[in-house]
Amino acid sequence: MARLARQVRNAGLGGPAGVLAVGTSLANGLGYVLTVVGARRLGPAEFGAFSALLALIVVGNVAALAIQATTARAVATGRPAAPPVRAGLAVAMVLTAALAAVSPLLREGLHLPSVVAAIAAAVAIGGLAVAAPSLGIVQGRERFRLLAALLAIQAALRVGGGLVGIAIRPTATAGLIGIAAGFVLAAVVAWTVARPAAAGARSPALRATLSSGALLLGFVVLTNVDVMLARHVLPADASGLYAAGSIFAKVVFWLPQFVPMLAFPAMTDPARRRGAVTLGVLAVAASGGVLTLLAWLFSDTAVLLVAGDDYAELGPWVPGFAALGALYALAHVLVYAHLARGDRWTTAVLWTLLVGYVVVVETTAASLADVLVPGLVTAGAVVCWGLLREQAAFTRFVTPARHRHHHPDQR
Repeated sequence: MARLARQVRNAGLGGPAGVLAVGTSLANGLGYVLTVVGARRLGPAEFGAFSALLALIVVGNVAALAIQATTARAVATGRPAAPPVRAGLAVAMVLTAALAAVSPLLREGLHLPSVVAAIAAAVAIGGLAVAAPSLGIVQGRERFRLLAALLAIQAALRVGGGLVGIAIRPTATAGLIGIAAGFVLAAVVAWTVARPAAAGARSPALRATLSSGALLLGFVVLTNVDVMLARHVLPADASGLYAAGSIFAKVVFWLPQFVPMLAFPAMTDPARRRGAVTLGVLAVAASGGVLTLLAWLFSDTAVLLVAGDDYAELGPWVPGFAALGALYALAHVLVYAHLARGDRWTTAVLWTLLVGYVVVVETTAASLADVLVPGLVTAGAVVCWGLLREQAAFTRFVTPARHRHHHPDQR
C-alpha cells in the first residue's frame, strides 16, 4: 500500500481528479438530456435521423481525440506544440470538406429529411476537430481544472444549441444546426483561452495524428459495433433487448472516462508513467467491479428504471452488460497508455480482434448471448494484451536498473 501511495504521489494525479470527474460527468449528463428531450420532442422518424447523425458525430470525434492526444503528448514531453496544431487544423479542414462533399450520399444512406442535416453534422465534426489542439495544450500542461471547464462549456453549448434548434422547429435538421453552432462557438472559446500557435518548427505531426487516429478509431468502433451487429443478425425483439442492455454497458464504460484523460500527460513521462498507469487501472477496475456487483444485485430494478416493463426479460443479462462496460473502461485506460508512447502494435492487435469479433458474430450469432459473449471475450483479450504489453515495457526499462543495483561491481 505504501508503494502504491508513493506511485500515486509521483504521478501527481490526486488533486485534480475530482474536478475533472465532475467536468466529464457534467458533459456526459448534458448529452443524455439532449437525447431524452429529442426523443420526446421529435417524432420517431425525425428522432431516428437525429440519433443516426449523433452517432456519426461520435465516430467523427475520433479525429478530434487523435488531434488532442497528439498535441497533449507533444506539450507534456516538451516538444513544440505548433506542428500538431497545424496538423490538427489541416485534418479538421479536410474532414469537414470531405463530409460536406458526401452529404448527399449520407442523406440517402441514412434516410435523412434534408442534406442540410448532413452538412450540419460535418460542421459539428469540424468544430470538434478545430477545438482539439487547444484542449490538447491545456491537457498537456496538466491544467485539469481549466480542461474540465472547457469540456463542460463545450457540452453546454452543444446541448444548448441542439435544444434551441429543436424548440424552434422540432426536426432533426434544426437540432443538428443548433449542435453545429454550439461546437463552433466552443472552438472559439477554446482557442481564445489556450491561444495555440500554429507557426513554428516542422515535424511529422500529421503522421503521429493519423497513427493516433487509427488506434482510437479501432477502439471507438469496438465499443459501438455490437449494437449495430445485433440489429443486423438478430430478430427485431432480440436486437431491441440488446440495445437496451447496451445502456448499462455504456454507463459503466463512461463513468470513469475522466481517468485516462487525467493520467495521459503523466503516462508520457517515464518517471511518472508507472504510477499513472497503476492508479488508472486500479481506479477503473474498482469502479467496474462495484458497478457490476450492483448490476447483479439489483438487475431487475435497474431494468424497470432504465427500460421499463417491456424489457423485464433482460434482467439476467444486466451483469454481463455491466461487465462488458467495465472491460471497455479498462481497455480505455490501457489504449491511452499505449497511445502515450506511440505503440503501433496495439493498433494492429486491436483491429485484428475487432475483425475477428465481427466475423464470429456475423457467422454464428442467433441469440443475444451470441453477440454479448464474444464481445466479453474480445474486450477481455484487449485488456490482457494491454496489461502484458505494459508489463513488458516496464520490465524492459526497469529490470536493467535493478540488475545494476544488485550487482554494483558490474560495469
